[in-house]
Amino acid sequence: MQDRAVITRHSILTAAAELINERGYGGASISQITARAGVAAGAVYFHFRSKEGIARSLLDLDLLEGMSPSPGPALQQWSDLALLLARRIDTDPKARAALYVAALAEGQDGWTSPWPTWRATVARPLRVAERQGELQAHVQPDSVAELTVSAWAGMAGHRTPGTAEQQMRTFLTFCLPGIATPAVAARLDLTPRLAPRPDPGATETAAAPGATA
Repeated sequence: MQDRAVITRHSILTAAAELINERGYGGASISQITARAGVAAGAVYFHFRSKEGIARSLLDLDLLEGMSPSPGPALQQWSDLALLLARRIDTDPKARAALYVAALAEGQDGWTSPWPTWRATVARPLRVAERQGELQAHVQPDSVAELTVSAWAGMAGHRTPGTAEQQMRTFLTFCLPGIATPAVAARLDLTPRLAPRPDPGATETAAAPGATA
């Protein structure tokens, strides 16, 4: 029963994300979400309680979902993460919708902006790289993390679908020589074999406390 609840929640969240991407947050209604997901309205209210609950779940997007530890320099982990984020824009409607909803968060009472958490996640391997001497002396990890997340958000709004990963690879190609030491930059692989993303339905956890179905 727990597996069924997880799958249902994932279906609802994905349907909501698709509709938000197509019509905006205001244009995506509960009735449209239930029709797209193929569930009853009661299932939406069981898992999320409201459309705002769906938005809050999108804001909790796990940037590291689908990533496995990268061998080599800490900067390899950062570049792999950047490429994974871009790939998710191309393939995962929840990622694109999360960026859209994040832009609304500061204007909504009770919504928490995910930007600080996203920046901290991206900055983590950069701080390790700094401690390990992989960064040039002038580089500030938090500033690079801010730039990375901003670039990622900008790619989500690109009119040509399916191009975010290539855009991020171009971004990294120009960015890395300015932040990495020459020896480390020469070792980095900008075409890494990223770990396949797991079926999100198997990794989502039910939002409602005690949910079993």
